[in-house]
Amino acid sequence: MYIAIPLLLAGALTGEVIRVADTSFPQFNPAPGCKAASAINQSIDLAVSQDYKACMADEDSAKKELQQTWSKYSAADKRRCVGQTEDGGMPSYVEVQECLVVTIGVDVPGDNAPPANGSKGMGKP
Repeated sequence: MYIAIPLLLAGALTGEVIRVADTSFPQFNPAPGCKAASAINQSIDLAVSQDYKACMADEDSAKKELQQTWSKYSAADKRRCVGQTEDGGMPSYVEVQECLVVTIGVDVPGDNAPPANGSKGMGKP
């Protein structure tokens, strides 16, 4: 109970928002990440690179799609994926979306397991 005040104070002093169990839709500013990615792509002269505008368009598209599907994901999946993208300091809606698609239900044993031999679902009669 007394821990909450120092945590809130630390968050206020550092400008960081401390979210323990919040699964509301995340509000990110992906611009710094897109600027950094664009600069890196230009500096190493990639044959196929993404400029800032294309990156921001991808972020906007991912945000809109996530807003439509957010309620279908479990709280654990949301926390894990939002936490992973926030850890790097440059959060990304594209990364959250990819994480959710790849890891959906990883906390539920057996959900992602392939059907047993001889069962339907793997193209076998």
